[in-house]
Amino acid sequence: MSDNLLFAEEISENTPKDQLGKHKPWKVAVVDDEEQVHSVTKLVLRNFAFDGRGLELLHVYSAKEAIQLFRDQDDIAICLLDVVMETDSAGLDVVSQIRDDLHNSYTRIVLRTGQPGQAPEENVIKNYDINDYKDKTELTNLKLHTLVYSCLRAYRDIISLNQTRKGLEQVIHASNNVFHHRFTGEFSKGILLQFSSLMQFDDHAVYAVEDGFTAHSDKCGLKIIEGIGKYSHSLGEYLENILPKDILQKLKEQDTPFMSIHSDSCFLASNITDNKESQRNVLYLKKLGEPSTLQKKLLDVFSNNVLTAFQNLYLLEDIEKAQREMVYLLAEAVESRSKETGFHLQRVAELSLLLAGGLGLDKDLKLKIYRSSPLHDLGKIAISDNILNKPDKLTAEEFEIMKTHSQIGHDMILKSERELCQTGRIIALEHHERWDGTGYPNGKKGEEISIEGRIVAVADVFDALSCKRCYKDAWQLDDVFTYMKENSASQFDPQVIETLTTLEADIRKIYDQYRD
Repeated sequence: MSDNLLFAEEISENTPKDQLGKHKPWKVAVVDDEEQVHSVTKLVLRNFAFDGRGLELLHVYSAKEAIQLFRDQDDIAICLLDVVMETDSAGLDVVSQIRDDLHNSYTRIVLRTGQPGQAPEENVIKNYDINDYKDKTELTNLKLHTLVYSCLRAYRDIISLNQTRKGLEQVIHASNNVFHHRFTGEFSKGILLQFSSLMQFDDHAVYAVEDGFTAHSDKCGLKIIEGIGKYSHSLGEYLENILPKDILQKLKEQDTPFMSIHSDSCFLASNITDNKESQRNVLYLKKLGEPSTLQKKLLDVFSNNVLTAFQNLYLLEDIEKAQREMVYLLAEAVESRSKETGFHLQRVAELSLLLAGGLGLDKDLKLKIYRSSPLHDLGKIAISDNILNKPDKLTAEEFEIMKTHSQIGHDMILKSERELCQTGRIIALEHHERWDGTGYPNGKKGEEISIEGRIVAVADVFDALSCKRCYKDAWQLDDVFTYMKENSASQFDPQVIETLTTLEADIRKIYDQYRD
């Protein structure tokens, strides 16, 4: 069997007897209606040990008791089973119950019989899922030892493979639960929360992750970005103020892309992208109990995968952040031409986010609207200054020219496949449409107008009225709220206006924070 496939820890069969008590014994069921058989078996196996573990003999005297024993305990390694007990086929009935009804394919079943003629070996081996067939007269001291060694090796390897399978399934499950997060904060929290469930794949052990954190490197060092337990209050702190010096030293000495540290009290995993210190991610967990060799390797597999995925997500967010900055720079360049107030874009974005949240939109759409709303007047870059900054009322001809900025803004970013631009062009095109269909450029009405356009329409007009422009003075917020309500169901989506009204206190906070 490949050592790479079999993760299970193997303790030497020569483990000193004083170490046996430290490991849970192997369970062996002795099923026989003869007391002498029980006594002899107990005597022969009294000092038996395998893989540093002794034996726990479970004595039952009938098929009925045996079936109940296996219903109650699912970790019995060997069943030494008599064929003839209450009936001539009682032992065979037990085999059927164990394999077919209880679906136990792990226990090694050895039939022992003093009457071979009652259950011929050839027929039994062929028709029943047993692992060996012995005449009781064959089982001398040495042969019984050999039989138990052989059965325990097989049971150990089967259980090891099953534990590996369960562990890998849990890694996949835990990974899936983490990978659906699109944002680094949620992703980091997911990593920490999944470790507890990952350690539970062993049905007979309980492990808990009480404290832990994820960290990412910045210009000043490794900084905690998410934490659980006592580290939930340590966000933003640097690891040099948190970790023991010996752990920090090992981090400094890391010379491979991935490194893990397993100690009595903690687990730490660290990956470095392209061996660059500036691209390091760290996962740290305390109080993991006593993980087995298998669990340690599963921890390494899981943490290596999720830290790599986290790095990719972090780089993606970095790219998206750069895109958002470019959006703001471009939009601010347009606003500076029209002499809009400095915080107009920020206020429209904050108002749009607030309204989207109040309407119950999902997080992705809320963030798209928030990040794309600064592009709403992008098309004004093509409008001449004498129209854009005219202090008097525009003529009918000038107003027609001004209205073209919606279509121009849409067309400028039409070919972009970036999400920000896809949402931004919808907003640019539709934020001057009106609920009653009298808006521009396409005269859409009601829900023909996208929710993005309806939200930004309210946010843009609200801010335009609230602030000084070249053609008007700023209105008082009370007057702005009155105007918005009066134009509900005509200029604006009534549901958006209702949301605006319920969020008045939060809106006033935005205007306190972003004063011109």
